[in-house]
Amino acid sequence: MFCLRVRRVVRHSEKVSTLILEREVPSKPGQFLMVNVIGYEEIPLSLSSPNSITVKAVGETTKALVKFKGGEILGIRGPFGKSFTPSNRALIIAGGIGIAPLRYLYHWLNAEVTVFYGARSRDELVFLEEFEDVHVSTDDGSYGFKGNVVQLLKRSNVNFDCFDRIYCCGPPVMLKSLYELLKKNDALKKSEFSIERFMRCGIGLCGSCVLENGLRVCREGPVFRGDELTPVFERSLYKSHEDR
Repeated sequence: MFCLRVRRVVRHSEKVSTLILEREVPSKPGQFLMVNVIGYEEIPLSLSSPNSITVKAVGETTKALVKFKGGEILGIRGPFGKSFTPSNRALIIAGGIGIAPLRYLYHWLNAEVTVFYGARSRDELVFLEEFEDVHVSTDDGSYGFKGNVVQLLKRSNVNFDCFDRIYCCGPPVMLKSLYELLKKNDALKKSEFSIERFMRCGIGLCGSCVLENGLRVCREGPVFRGDELTPVFERSLYKSHEDR
């Protein structure tokens, strides 16, 4: 473990902040850090750039992180996990805080990139101004298309054959819907999903993040090719967007 100071904090909304670290962490987009917050638990967080993590307040630890002012010290382990692979023509599909690792990927790729980005409301959209070719949906219609990002993809008649790689990150319900859509369009092999699961160790020993396919999110993931996830989504109890 090593320590890093939070140099400054960008407060995007009441529940979402980006913590800018004092230096870059040698890493690739899709990898994560195990972050130890003094007085709280250690949690996994994706990098949103080589020197930042973007956090949404969900549990006690993330609520504390979102309220940071700058100057705080974090205990860091990592980076860990498998990263996204490069491509020449890319489609990025993000939901909610899933934009964090995909923002890192967007700036890392030397490629033509199209972004589809969905959130519950305008307040939850972050980094929007950084994307050139971006299509946006919000559940409440406060910005862009009214509906979820999978519905927007269908409405836009996206031709998945035009892309070398399709990168996906978001909540489980969204990812299940995306899996079904990409399977229907025979695009699973060219897709990469960033999967989130509860983790204790981050190094593959505890088994807390093992998926239904027997793979560990912290070691064999968190980025998986879409066709590797068939046992995960086919057996999943999560309903898709269309089923809700």
